[in-house]
Amino acid sequence: MHMNTKTNKTKQIHTGHWTVKNARGIRATNGNTFPAFDPDKLKQLMPGYQAWDNWLVRDEDGFVADVNGFRILIALVRPVGNGFDSGERIAYFYSADGEHYVPGGFLYGDHKLYDDIREWSGSTILRADGKLQTFYTCAYGADIDGVWQTVQRLATAIQEVTVEGDKLTIETPTYHALMGGVCEPDGFYYETPAQASEREAKWPTRHRVSVGSDQTENNCMRDPFFYKDKRTGKRYLAFEANTGAGFHAPGHVRAEYVSANGLPKEGFAPTEDMLKANGCIGIIELTDDEGTFGQFQAPWLTANLVTDEIERINVVDHDGHVYLFCVGHGNKNALNMENADLTNRDYMLGFRAPYFGGPLTPLNGSGVVVQQKSYGDAYAGQMANQQYVYSWLITPTRDQKLGVFPCVSYANYCDTGKGVEAVMNAGPSVRIEIDGLKTRIVGMMYDIQPAQVDASREADKGSATEHGYA
Repeated sequence: MHMNTKTNKTKQIHTGHWTVKNARGIRATNGNTFPAFDPDKLKQLMPGYQAWDNWLVRDEDGFVADVNGFRILIALVRPVGNGFDSGERIAYFYSADGEHYVPGGFLYGDHKLYDDIREWSGSTILRADGKLQTFYTCAYGADIDGVWQTVQRLATAIQEVTVEGDKLTIETPTYHALMGGVCEPDGFYYETPAQASEREAKWPTRHRVSVGSDQTENNCMRDPFFYKDKRTGKRYLAFEANTGAGFHAPGHVRAEYVSANGLPKEGFAPTEDMLKANGCIGIIELTDDEGTFGQFQAPWLTANLVTDEIERINVVDHDGHVYLFCVGHGNKNALNMENADLTNRDYMLGFRAPYFGGPLTPLNGSGVVVQQKSYGDAYAGQMANQQYVYSWLITPTRDQKLGVFPCVSYANYCDTGKGVEAVMNAGPSVRIEIDGLKTRIVGMMYDIQPAQVDASREADKGSATEHGYA
């Protein structure tokens, strides 16, 4: 265990599992297939920059926040033409009408926490004192025992917001640091990069990555999502991680990983990829008034034997229950060696619990709420697909239709002013109806647009027209 981590080994969380049986049940349906859209209606938010993994600032009750009359959108950005691993930054955008957004610049301006880190996604809340607090991920690459890992640590920043006329500014952080006690995995509940490298040495990747599987031991510690429990008033971060050595450790076959009903009668023979797959959704309880220190709790969900990555964590209160959502890539699913249909099929998963940290039931049987398939070779088919979207995130609003939730995304292509190009940008927002343990997509909107659009690009005035689906 790392000397700076705080771990509570008194189990307060009911740990559930997204099972092999659940993953084998992934199917495309009318209700979960992301609808076709017009990429020409996706206008570039920040000229010269790619933008992706966007999220809206929320209040402590989980609704999209009104920040002095504005909505604030946060996104990862990097210059167009720069490849992956090229110093991503977090940027912000603000909107007076909730649809047209003005770029505000980098969230932390010239005040990065460390010069050599990449800023990865998280969540931002409007606190009761009127300040914004962002929980996010600091990432950097490192060779650990001969295996390349992206080391990820959790950080937080607290910032004032000022408004002058129609301009909103997020000021220089008054507090900006790694999370106290929980910035990096503890090794017990949550896997460290060194533990991941040890397992890669034990079960090296043998197969051809070209067939779609990408199961080099992938260590995760990112995407912190703030949640305040209405029952108890306690504050938490739910985050993406991997199970550690002390709790649901990888390399083992347990009945509950295969099926909620136990192992099939004919037994179960895992592949090396399955033995390495140990993605999970971790829980941190915030323990100080400012939300800068925390203590690890047990994971709420694991995907042992299925995948290393279940990301973009999201928790939503609805109809007396708590819903947990996350997204994943079929290309990083260990089952794609037995099911080629998982290649280039991405998905958002959902689960329902009676309370935060309670027993989880997958929505729609398999857990799949949204999915999309790209054809062609692994990864390359997605990069070439002008319909590609990912990173779905449900964003409740106080004025939404009862039981119908907006869900943002990012797209791989948008209109840059020179036509549709391979530039990541905010994608269409779908509307998802949640009825108990059933969901379906019931609409779509182009409702994240730049504030200034040339007249020639504004010829189609239906940018926020809703499209209904039965």
